[in-house]
Amino acid sequence: MKVLPAVDILNRKCVQLVGGDPDTKVFEDADPLTIARKWAEYSEYLHLIDLDAAIYNKDTNRDIIKKILSEVKIPTEVGGGIRSIEIFRELIDAGADKLIMGTSAIKNLELLKNIKDKFGKKRIVIALDVKGEEVSISGWTQGSGLSIYDATKNLEEYASSYLITSIGVEGRMKGPDIELYKKLLSITNVEIIASGGISSIDNLIELDKIGINKAVVGTAIYTNKIDLKEVRKVFG
Repeated sequence: MKVLPAVDILNRKCVQLVGGDPDTKVFEDADPLTIARKWAEYSEYLHLIDLDAAIYNKDTNRDIIKKILSEVKIPTEVGGGIRSIEIFRELIDAGADKLIMGTSAIKNLELLKNIKDKFGKKRIVIALDVKGEEVSISGWTQGSGLSIYDATKNLEEYASSYLITSIGVEGRMKGPDIELYKKLLSITNVEIIASGGISSIDNLIELDKIGINKAVVGTAIYTNKIDLKEVRKVFG
């Protein structure tokens, strides 16, 4: 099991939200770079999200994203507002290991195809955010009309990994949606990255047992429910 600490940036600050709602901050810090450096001391990989780009289509955090990519020396996946091949190229050139495509992967298959042809699927993580069994888009503000199971099958040829977030448990510290992950593991060979609700090392052990090898952890490490030093002891 590899734990990917989440650094979510909103209005140039590092935040953690409940259910993706900008009005429900459970953590806020004015220096995302310092936070990223802290987590990089205990992890092999970083999960970096530009919430302003994802929710409001604003690129006001791009300089911070690039500074983190330049100064934090572990591989990083970056998401939020990846809506063109130019933005994709800009962030890869800035040092991102992979880029996370969410809404654009659902709504713009031509863009997804072009990015795969140009950069290879190894650079693409497709984020599928789930409410019930429906994939949500546009920063969790809209339904897509597409079931998570259809999306998982339809997009296999474009993704090195699926980042699966269960919106109902995100930020609520009540544990991940184990049954959802079991179903998805049974229908796809694409790597599944778990996200949402992970609140203890026991949750990580449970995910590991069902075959999930990577998990994004946010609120739990910011509120000291999970200690990354202990995670390293358990999983090596």
